[in-house]
Amino acid sequence: MNTFIASPFGNYIKPKNCIPVTGTWTLKPRGNRLLAVVKTLRYNRHFRGWTNSLGLPNPGIIVGVKKTKEHEVLSIAQVNDGDFVKLFSSIWSHQNVEINLSCPNISEVGNWSDAGLFLKGPRDWCIAKVSPLITIEEIGYLIDDIGFTQIHFSNTLPISTFDRYSAGGLSGPKLRPYTLELVRMTRKYFGDKITIIAGGGSQHIGHVAEYINAGANHVSLGSICFNPIKTWKLLKALEG
Repeated sequence: MNTFIASPFGNYIKPKNCIPVTGTWTLKPRGNRLLAVVKTLRYNRHFRGWTNSLGLPNPGIIVGVKKTKEHEVLSIAQVNDGDFVKLFSSIWSHQNVEINLSCPNISEVGNWSDAGLFLKGPRDWCIAKVSPLITIEEIGYLIDDIGFTQIHFSNTLPISTFDRYSAGGLSGPKLRPYTLELVRMTRKYFGDKITIIAGGGSQHIGHVAEYINAGANHVSLGSICFNPIKTWKLLKALEG
C-alpha cells in the first residue's frame, strides 16, 4: 500500500516513504495562492471540515514541471477547452500525473476524453481524480471508454452556505461516506483491474483500514496535514 500526500499539501510536505502530489498546475498562471488561501480557506464548524474556493491558484505548468521530482506526481487541471492537449505537450512522457477532473471551484470545461492522452507513455502513475458526486456511469466512461485504470476518490465536496466565506469545496470527515461508497461500488462493478486510491477525512489508522477493507489499494492524506502532530502519528502508524 502506498500513501499519497494530496495536493496542495504535497507541494510542501514530503515525508519519506510517501508519494507527494504537487499542484494542482494549470497551463497558464492563475492568481496568488497565498492571497487566495487568506481570502477563502475557512474551518466550517457545522461540517467539521475545511472549505475553500481557491480556484487553483498556481504559477503555471512550466514551473510545476521544474518543481516536481520524477518519483512525485504532478496534478494538472484543464481550465479552458483544449488545455489537456497543450499540457500533454508540456510534460515529460515519463512524468507521473494526476488529472484533476473535479475541482469544485472552476467551471467544468471541455470533455474528459482529452485526458486519455496521458495514458500514453511509460508512467507509473496516471490517475484520474474525481468528484465525490461522480456517478457509476461516469466511472464506467473513465474506465471502459477512456482507459483509466487508476482512480482517486475523491476531490472536495461542493457545498454552498449562507456564509459566502464557507462556500466552495469541503474536505474532512464529511467526505468519508462518499469515498467509502465509491470505493465499494467501483470494486464491485470493475473488479481487480482498477487501482483505487481512497482519500477524504482519514484522521487515524482505523479510517485507513476502513478504506482498505472497502477495496482501496492505496490511501491519500489531505486535510489531516493541517495538523502536523496528527499527520506524524498517522504516518508512524502506517509504517508499523
